[in-house]
Amino acid sequence: MTRTSIARLGLIVAVTTFWPVAAAGETPYGKGISEANKERLVLDDMEDVADWYNGSPDETTLSASDRHAKEGRALLFANVVDHTRGEVKYPVGWPRTGKDLGRENLTDWSDYDFFECWIYAETSRETLPKKPLGVGFYHSGHKRSSHFPLAEVAKDAWVKVAIPIDKLLDATDVRRVQFNISERDYKHADRVDFYIDDVVLTRFVEPAIAELRPQRKILFSHDRVLRAQYELVGYKGLDKTRVELSIGRPGESPAATVAGPAARQGELALPLDARTSPGTYQATLCLRDENQRLIDRKQLEIRVIAGPFDEE
Repeated sequence: MTRTSIARLGLIVAVTTFWPVAAAGETPYGKGISEANKERLVLDDMEDVADWYNGSPDETTLSASDRHAKEGRALLFANVVDHTRGEVKYPVGWPRTGKDLGRENLTDWSDYDFFECWIYAETSRETLPKKPLGVGFYHSGHKRSSHFPLAEVAKDAWVKVAIPIDKLLDATDVRRVQFNISERDYKHADRVDFYIDDVVLTRFVEPAIAELRPQRKILFSHDRVLRAQYELVGYKGLDKTRVELSIGRPGESPAATVAGPAARQGELALPLDARTSPGTYQATLCLRDENQRLIDRKQLEIRVIAGPFDEE
């Protein structure tokens, strides 16, 4: 099953296939949500920036610079804000630079998880505005694009930008990437320079748990089911992976466990005993491979309280 075909599953599993629960000393062998579990496709290492266009030559200069670079050289997107020049109809406009991706056949991003890059900002201002920079992704067709403000960009510091691919309008067809500033956010004559480097697509390789969300973190003792949604990442072996949800008191064997086939996004329904004693419990989600070896594990605290109709 491909990443695209499973990306939007909303699977509810309420099966009674019970698996051996994770022993206290059982250690996951997977790399989890870590950089070590990522593959990279380089869109541009910025050693040669000749294929980046300048959309605002009256206010912008482009160059490859080693003044600030993660490695080698970076694209220097240098701007002197001018509220009187630029485009005739929009003198307070959008200085920008971008790269067309079709020539290098880098337009289908659907098999990846994130667009990532590093950005370093220098400015004559004391601080950057709330929205110092933006990035846009342009798709085929009239006015089809995805835009994101990069509020995390900081003055005199390297910042890593990571945008989830599933936030794009059309991840299968990304024709252009473009960085821009809005001059309305700056004063006339402000200088602001951005060093952009290591522009890549990344994806998680091994299955790992990205998120575990119980429907409720506080249960009544008479509740008969614990529902929990989860999100997984990883493109290798996910179709052979199983998910396992259990609940039990910390340090004790789980009181109940349910398992089922993994989905990129799914939900497990864990049946509970006739009555669960009030107290603090631990909900545990495990991933197991086809040999039942533990790949990854995530735990959350669940509180059980007396219900309104429980006897004193």
